[in-house]
Amino acid sequence: KSTLKIFLFLILFFISTLSYALEITGIVTRVLDGDTIHLLSDTRLPPHIKTHKNQTVSIRFRGIDAPEKDQPFGPESKENLKRLIENKKVTVDIKDVDRYGRIAGYIYCNGKNINLEQIKQGYAWAYTEYLDRPYASEFYDAEKEARKNRLGLWKQFNPMPPWEWRKINKK
Repeated sequence: KSTLKIFLFLILFFISTLSYALEITGIVTRVLDGDTIHLLSDTRLPPHIKTHKNQTVSIRFRGIDAPEKDQPFGPESKENLKRLIENKKVTVDIKDVDRYGRIAGYIYCNGKNINLEQIKQGYAWAYTEYLDRPYASEFYDAEKEARKNRLGLWKQFNPMPPWEWRKINKK
């Protein structure tokens, strides 16, 4: 009996998740930093995704890591992202939901991959640990080109990656 209950539960759970999209759309209401935004979604969201009081959701850009707010080029990275998508309609290709209920995905605006744009313009690193196929080589090539052309944070002699910055500056 318990095996049957578990089986039925799994079937019902699977069916219930089918009514939710793996892609959402909405308006970017706030840019928190160079790789995190708040989105007012116009798409039905699964219950395990955390929403804020104003019904926005936090979106973490998958496959990139931008300088922290108090790190060199952190404010510039945030401003660049604002210029690209603040108050604009975007599509989010959801790849993961973290343990805090935040969405991690690839953000598109007017047909452009904004995660990739942040790298191309020199405001983020390609983040090896969280980079999916088929994006990996394109993201790495974009970072290499931004470095070569000394764009954005690559104007610095030896910029510190955000993952190292966070380890050193834990509060």
